[in-house]
Amino acid sequence: MGHTDRHFRFMANLLAKDVKLYTPMIHADTIVFSKNQLLESENINQKDVGIQIAGNNTEVMAKAASIISNYNYDEININIGCPSQRVQNCEVGAALMSKPSVVADCIRVMSKEVDIPLSIKTRIGIDDHDDYDFLFRFVEETANAGCNHFIIHARKALLQGISPKDNRRIPPIDYERVYRLKKDFTELSIEINGEINSIEEIETHFEFVDGVMIGRYAFKDSLFLQKIQEHFYPDKNLLSKYEIINAMLVYAKEQTDQGISIHLVTRHMNQLLKGLNGARQWRNILGSNQEKSMHSYDLIQEIKNFINKRKEQLI
Repeated sequence: MGHTDRHFRFMANLLAKDVKLYTPMIHADTIVFSKNQLLESENINQKDVGIQIAGNNTEVMAKAASIISNYNYDEININIGCPSQRVQNCEVGAALMSKPSVVADCIRVMSKEVDIPLSIKTRIGIDDHDDYDFLFRFVEETANAGCNHFIIHARKALLQGISPKDNRRIPPIDYERVYRLKKDFTELSIEINGEINSIEEIETHFEFVDGVMIGRYAFKDSLFLQKIQEHFYPDKNLLSKYEIINAMLVYAKEQTDQGISIHLVTRHMNQLLKGLNGARQWRNILGSNQEKSMHSYDLIQEIKNFINKRKEQLI
């Protein structure tokens, strides 16, 4: 949330064009009742991505799926993993894990409405419902309703007493439980998520499950996406940092011309020179204080001047 917007995904596609991308979680009510044509701008003129939605009302979920089908999304992912209090208050996210029949009903009506593949992202448990049987029953019931793709965050969610940030580190990680799930549901596509920060870890998980989802680390160290592309798709040509930044500047100008704040684009570019000489100056150029006092087109030109002086370093 707040990170993998369309501007980040544009950059991510330059770094790793073969990596599957997802939107942040969007409430189904927002899709159905928004008056500002949210989805028309959310992924306009970009490649097909998975859209992550939250909801529990079958009628609204079906309508949201119908609207989604008009745009370039190739998967609808129902989030049953977010533990935030705000999400819980809407009785969606991780709170829905205790109501597999509701999730199953949503899968059924959405499957009838659209042909887009459906998936579920969830935890291995919630609160005291953290034994394997609980997870097994949730997957079994929702799979029987028509979902054959599950993305499992390998830790349970605590719905009371800790923040969403703490929910990503305090409950212990349990990859083995996800591996067991794949053994029991060989016919399902099972992906794993949670604290996966290296190529070696990804390779290990691939021995047991069908896919790996990278969350926070993808924007904390966006160049990791390029390492993934280089490692798993070695025959594909990688763009140089110089090419990526130039493509981002063209995109930034297009967005600026449409009245979009350049900060929404450049904030994702901080890590592109990580580990190189001039990285600190690069971050200062992109820094919010300077951006607010500098005209957008002047900022684009300053970035161009900066990278042109370092072109040999960046190609």
